[in-house]
Amino acid sequence: MNSSAGKVYLVGAGPGNPDLLTVRAVKLLRKADVILYDDLVSAGVLKYCKKSAVLEYVGKRIGQHSCLQTEINRKLGEYAKQYSNIVRLKGGDPSIYGRAGEEIEYLASLGIECEILAGVTTASGAASSLGIPLTHREYAREILFLSGHKKTGKNPESFENLNLDGKTVLVYMGLNSLESIRENLLESGNSRSTPMAFIENATLPNQRLVLANLDTCLEKAEELQIKTPALLIFGEIVSFYTELQRLKEEGRISSNVFAPNHR
Repeated sequence: MNSSAGKVYLVGAGPGNPDLLTVRAVKLLRKADVILYDDLVSAGVLKYCKKSAVLEYVGKRIGQHSCLQTEINRKLGEYAKQYSNIVRLKGGDPSIYGRAGEEIEYLASLGIECEILAGVTTASGAASSLGIPLTHREYAREILFLSGHKKTGKNPESFENLNLDGKTVLVYMGLNSLESIRENLLESGNSRSTPMAFIENATLPNQRLVLANLDTCLEKAEELQIKTPALLIFGEIVSFYTELQRLKEEGRISSNVFAPNHR
C-alpha cells in the first residue's frame, strides 16, 4: 500500500434524484477534495460537494466524444498523489455496469487504497418511482440485469435464447441496440405482445415512461424520439403497472397510490 497516497472512493450517485443518495455518500461528498463525476450524475447530487472541492467531469456516452477509461484511471492515480480524499462519482451503483473493476485494478497496481460505496441502481430506482415491483409471484420470479452495449460494440449475445417468461429483464445502455435486442428476443420464441417499457431520465422531474411491446417498440422509440439515458424493461411485470393505471382510471383505487414521490 502506498502510504503517501490518498484514498479513492468509488461512490454510487443513484439514478439521479438526490434524495436517493445514501447517507454515507453525502458524508463523502462533503469531505472529498476531488470529485470526478460521470455524465449521469445530476446537478442536484453535485450540490452536496464542498465548495473548495475540485470538480471534474469525466462522462462517457455512446456516440459522443468522451473521456477514455484509461484517461480516467490516470487522473485518479494523479489526484491520489496530491489529495487525501478522492471521490469517483458514478450514476447508479458503481458495481453495476459502472466499470468499477477496471478502476480498482488500476489503483491497486499503484498501491492506492480504494473503496466501493454502493448506490441505488437505476433499475430499482426507476421501477420503484413508478410503482413497478421488479419481482412478483404472479408476474416475475427472476431478475436479469443486462447491458445492450459492451466494450467492442453492441451486445446481442446476451439476448440469444432468452425466454422472458417469469422474468423481469432490465437493459442498461440498450437503446442503440434495440433493433438487435428485439430481433433476438423474437427469435428466442417470445411473443410479439410481450410488454416492455422505456424509462427516460429515471427518478428526475423530467422522467418519462413509454409503454410498448416487442411488436411496437421500434416504432414507438422512433415516433416518440426516445433518447438516452433510457432504461428498457421487458417482461410481464410491465402489465402490473398498466393494470394499476386501469384501476386508477376506473376509480377503483386512489390516484395517489404509487404516485412518484419525487414530483
